Amino acid sequence: TSNGSETRERLYNRNLDSTRMNGPPTTLGQYQIIREIARSNDVVYEAYDPLMNRRVAVKELAVPGGSTPQQKDERISRFKREAQAAGTLNHPNIMTVFSFAEDAGRIFMAMEYLDGVTLRNEIDTKGFVPAERAVDIASQVLEGLGHAHSKGVVQRDIKPDNIQLLTSGTVKITDFGIARLTFQPNLTMDGQVFGTPSYMSPEQVVGKDIDARSDLFSVGVLLYEMISGTKPFSGDSVVSITYAIMNTEPAKPQQCSDAMWQVVRKAIDKSPMLRYNSAADMLTALKDAYKMDEAGTGMNQMFNLGQQQQQTSSYQPYQQNIQQQPSYVYNPYTNQSMPIPPQQQNLQAPPIQTPYMPQQQQPYVNQPYGYQQPYNQQGYIPQGTMPPPGFPPVYYPPPPRQPLMKPETADFLRRLVIALIIMGTLFAVILVGLNMLVAAFQNYQAVQQDGTVVTVDDPRMSLDERIQRMEKQKSQFQSPAKRDEQDQKIAVLLAQQGQEALKNGSTVEAEKLFKDAVTKDQNNAALYSYLGKLYESQAKQINQPELWSQAAENWQAAWAREADMRRKSAYGDGAAVSYYRYAILMLDSNEMQARRDARHALQEARTIASAGSEIYNRVTDLLNQLEGR
Repeated sequence: TSNGSETRERLYNRNLDSTRMNGPPTTLGQYQIIREIARSNDVVYEAYDPLMNRRVAVKELAVPGGSTPQQKDERISRFKREAQAAGTLNHPNIMTVFSFAEDAGRIFMAMEYLDGVTLRNEIDTKGFVPAERAVDIASQVLEGLGHAHSKGVVQRDIKPDNIQLLTSGTVKITDFGIARLTFQPNLTMDGQVFGTPSYMSPEQVVGKDIDARSDLFSVGVLLYEMISGTKPFSGDSVVSITYAIMNTEPAKPQQCSDAMWQVVRKAIDKSPMLRYNSAADMLTALKDAYKMDEAGTGMNQMFNLGQQQQQTSSYQPYQQNIQQQPSYVYNPYTNQSMPIPPQQQNLQAPPIQTPYMPQQQQPYVNQPYGYQQPYNQQGYIPQGTMPPPGFPPVYYPPPPRQPLMKPETADFLRRLVIALIIMGTLFAVILVGLNMLVAAFQNYQAVQQDGTVVTVDDPRMSLDERIQRMEKQKSQFQSPAKRDEQDQKIAVLLAQQGQEALKNGSTVEAEKLFKDAVTKDQNNAALYSYLGKLYESQAKQINQPELWSQAAENWQAAWAREADMRRKSAYGDGAAVSYYRYAILMLDSNEMQARRDARHALQEARTIASAGSEIYNRVTDLLNQLEGR
């Protein structure tokens, strides 16, 4: 400003240099800084919020030295975008952002303080993550992403470093610094690439427009790395990594089951069209695969236990007859010979704990290719039947079950459910209508009970006493309309107090009273004009751009709310004059942002000013000069 106060950029650079020399600041806004806990592109502090009595993490924007104004503006925009992206989300698996603010040129956001370690630390320490733990982590990440995608947020940087594992077992997604907000203009131009190479989808590598399926690709890479301990797309340079992402197919990890590999392979498909359509779809597939793995593990354990019992058994009566096992067995349900599973070929006979009694066995058929195991109608071996010598019997599934209900019964139940839904809807509509009638009747009773507003206009009472009386009366009203009417009258009295304070030379008290009046009645144009006149008077004495800007904003607010065309024109010209004075001061600065603000102020002034007035002509001439006409 003209009085020599430092600009926002100088304040920021001065505070940044002070942090480098003297350590972290003691406070940022309302937060008391405890210590610095991380530093990369930005600086993260552990802090204490005395208002809410909680520990928080405060992330401060850090712009590298030597950055151009355009680069600084872009960093600030992305920092704000990160706060907006995380701030719009409220989910147990996403880090919570509490606030975004600026203090003496320092731009920062306050976030939820997270304990525990990152997934990167977990993988680097243990080499890989057990399957059960990996599925749990990926499931919580997918639940958080599902919420983010439903709110129009694409995270774009899913990687182990941005996954926090809390001591409670909860998984949190952090760092939305390059998130894509689908409901806002994209900060990334076509062809620009942001993200971590090893976890980027093919469309993200080439700078194409991305959607939620890009995040699912990164989750697939994450799941692969947790299970195997290695990245699916690796290389010694960014070029080799991106080439692998675009052209190579990773090998199946040795620790990965077939069911889990199908999930991973679909998630990291090169084409977005062939991946999962949503995080919910991938989550369902992941849980199903894990259930299949658990069932398979149980069967394998039972099979291994049988082998162990066979090896430790001392009773081996049939080994001389099982040296050459047949390769096929007869299937009674298809009337065909089927191959014996490889794991059941060349096995020794299972241990027999009791002597084999032929008369206890039901007849079985010796086929040229093997034998037919006797089954009853339910597909089970009858009680007391002993297996014949040779390899263990092959289990064939029982015939399909009959449907639980007839088609006629299912159709009746479907019609019954539809009828219940319709009846429930009608009942809900009737209930809502009754509630509305009750509310209207209660409001009518409140208006009748309140009666008319009692005015307090005794000249012997001071303004303070009148305001206090009216506030007390307002608290007794039940009707919202009556309370609003009382607020409007209180606002007029507050404005009168502000005018008396101006006569006594107390501008600070007058400003407070005018603001209180505006708070009471936000539709009264005259109240805004009082503030505009006050700031204009102060600006003429001090000549600061901020005061001219405040004067213009309040004049413009009065102009927008005034119905009388004569006063509306006067308010508009007052706003135009203040915008004009503000622009003159900002044009004296050599900063690009200041000149842009000046041009914007002149455009606002030309819109508001009365056509053909002196201020309208001055504003138009100055705009033409700036545009080089």
